[in-house]
Amino acid sequence: MEIMLSNPAAPQLGAMREQLDTPALLLDLDRFERNSARLASGIQRGGVAWRPHTKAHKSPFLAARQIELGAIGVTCAKVGEAEVMVENGIRSVLVANEVASGPKLDRIARLQDRAEVFACADDPYHVELAAAAGLAAGVEIPLLVEIDVGMHRAGVAPGAPARDLARLIDRSRGVRFAGLMAYEGHVLTLWPATVKEAAAREAIGLLVDTRRLVERDGIPVDIVSGGGSGSYTATAQIAGMTEIQAGGACLMDLFYADECHLAEEGYEFALTVLAMVTSRPTSDRAIIDAGFKALSARDDVPPRPVGLPDVTVTTLSAEHGYLELGPGAPDLQIGQRVELIPDYSDTTTFRHDQFVGLRDGRVERVIPLLARGRLS
Repeated sequence: MEIMLSNPAAPQLGAMREQLDTPALLLDLDRFERNSARLASGIQRGGVAWRPHTKAHKSPFLAARQIELGAIGVTCAKVGEAEVMVENGIRSVLVANEVASGPKLDRIARLQDRAEVFACADDPYHVELAAAAGLAAGVEIPLLVEIDVGMHRAGVAPGAPARDLARLIDRSRGVRFAGLMAYEGHVLTLWPATVKEAAAREAIGLLVDTRRLVERDGIPVDIVSGGGSGSYTATAQIAGMTEIQAGGACLMDLFYADECHLAEEGYEFALTVLAMVTSRPTSDRAIIDAGFKALSARDDVPPRPVGLPDVTVTTLSAEHGYLELGPGAPDLQIGQRVELIPDYSDTTTFRHDQFVGLRDGRVERVIPLLARGRLS
């Protein structure tokens, strides 16, 4: 028996926000485009290229729009995400992650005839696997050496260890040394701005110094990649960088606004979740139809209702959100729609199949998250 799936709740083009079924992942297209243009121009003012990370939006359509607005390509976290981007016309993709399995590197090798797809290495093991995959496919896989500049996640030590890995790539067949990468993620929430800038310069200084060391060895370093939305204002201004991976600011969320201080830079909340009040059991409590299957919440950072003073999300269960109504809260009615700003876009978007793209409060486009679930 063939199983057929239909979705009677699918958003209709031209529908108003107030007509949408809930929960729904909303994307204000005007705000997304303004945020993207702001991010691109801020990075390019430093003479650096923009390669936004797509791990939050997972959408080739939005990636293509970012390229129209100034990006040179995109960054992905997973090989599967890169495949989706290439299959949908994106021609330059960085997989900003170490790939430690032969089959995954075989897949990267097969993409090279349609796009330039970079991978990362921080150990000779990665180089050997990538070289074998490249030789088997008759291509060269471009590799970036990832350096640990203080976040203490992945990455080879800066200086001589990174140079030695670059040497190995440079003399290996089936791969090509393309450059260096680092992520100064440990500085994103530092404040005031002078403290963040100093920490970013210290971290990225290790990356740039390593670039000079590799170049003194006679090996060209075409790409020096790094940076995030929370640090790009400093990192994009550092001489020696060639591209910045910041992407989260295009969507915006409470993490970037409050902890990374991007609201002060003029970024707007483009991403929200639309929910509906389904119960008013008491005068100080309302229940909505969006729980932790539709929203995420970090400790002490719940989603924030839009335009509802003295209303707080206190709990998310699987299918329900609990709203606490203070003395100054409006009298929410059953059936009323409530819009919420996510705590963090990365942990919100993957819970949904699609964005409902709005312009002037009306549905302009339904945008599938085509790379959702492509975890390998």
